Amino acid sequence: MLREEEYRFWYCSLMSVGVVIRRRLREELGSVEKAYRASKTEVEKVLLPFHRKPVVERVWQELEKSRQEDVICRGTTHMRELGIRLITAEEAEFPKRLLTLSDCPTGLFVKGELPGDGIPAAALVGSRECSYYGRNTAKAIGKTLAGAGVQVISGLARGIDAAGHEGALEAQGRTFGVLGCGPDVVYPWENKVLYEWVAKAGGLISEYPPGTGPKAWHFPARNRIISGLSDCVAVVEAGIKSGSLITASFALEQGKDIWAAPGRMGDFLSKGTNKLIQDGALTITEPEDILGSWHFIKKRLRISEKTNLSLDKNAEKVYSYLDFDPKSGEQLCIESGLESGIVAAALVRLELEGLAAQPFRHYYAVKRDKGEQYGEVSGYCGVPCKGKDHQEIPGAKL
Repeated sequence: MLREEEYRFWYCSLMSVGVVIRRRLREELGSVEKAYRASKTEVEKVLLPFHRKPVVERVWQELEKSRQEDVICRGTTHMRELGIRLITAEEAEFPKRLLTLSDCPTGLFVKGELPGDGIPAAALVGSRECSYYGRNTAKAIGKTLAGAGVQVISGLARGIDAAGHEGALEAQGRTFGVLGCGPDVVYPWENKVLYEWVAKAGGLISEYPPGTGPKAWHFPARNRIISGLSDCVAVVEAGIKSGSLITASFALEQGKDIWAAPGRMGDFLSKGTNKLIQDGALTITEPEDILGSWHFIKKRLRISEKTNLSLDKNAEKVYSYLDFDPKSGEQLCIESGLESGIVAAALVRLELEGLAAQPFRHYYAVKRDKGEQYGEVSGYCGVPCKGKDHQEIPGAKL
């Protein structure tokens, strides 16, 4: 005889049967236990008015196949050992934002916490194969939102998703990863450390039980949860057929605001976001724009004179030619008119001071904070030292 917890685990792990059918069986039969023990006649009586006979026959076969009590008990025990909780849609802790979805998940497997219902939340999504500019933009948005107390929701994929989580972590804010696999499965593997940080700072959330591997069809389905948990969706870099646009379409159906970061005309990674703007999405010109959705007061970033450092003339000149798009040392020599040795020395100094980064070998770009926290360069003492806000989170890199 199974316990209540084990019946709930069976019900929420039955991914071969759609959430709408599972919910109909539970509601019509009266409980999850009765759905588990239902006869073929009872299942047909509930489903045949709504579904064709071949569909009902397939559902019955899946129900019969899933009734393995030893497997269910082992799965429930393993879930507890992993520190994962199952929160069903009937429980008070289940996110209220999701209850309005027509295909609301039957339950969520959670490692960590769930987003707070009364706290603003924003989804931040975009291309996996993002540019350096896109990654830094996403990181800045995540950091600004989390720093203002907004919960940052994303999918923990490589690229824009990971950068958004990293920004939120830098601000020591709350961030949540919605997964297309079980909450114990790291995908992609390169984000393993980031998974651990997000689990501690917020939580890992999935409608798939522990041990479920990533499947292509899982990710479009999980996108409805990303948008459902959020008050708005921000898209940073997306191709015209990007999965991020699926998240945006879910948000549109759910009546959420859609924000998009504009990109260069003709750029592949900007076609999706530019199309969103063309179709009426709100435009992100700076990370603080989204905060206006909640009427937050923008905080002015102040530079203390005590933190100013002195750069020599050559370093300042090289710094002024750096941009968000990486440039080679040779290109900087041409643009600045300085010799290669002088440019190389200046770049080393700028990297040490946290003013420049080397995203690719021998290619250099300005840090996102240029002109914001560092101030524009004018005079030999116009650039403040890097401070606490510019320290990287150990291991939380792409």
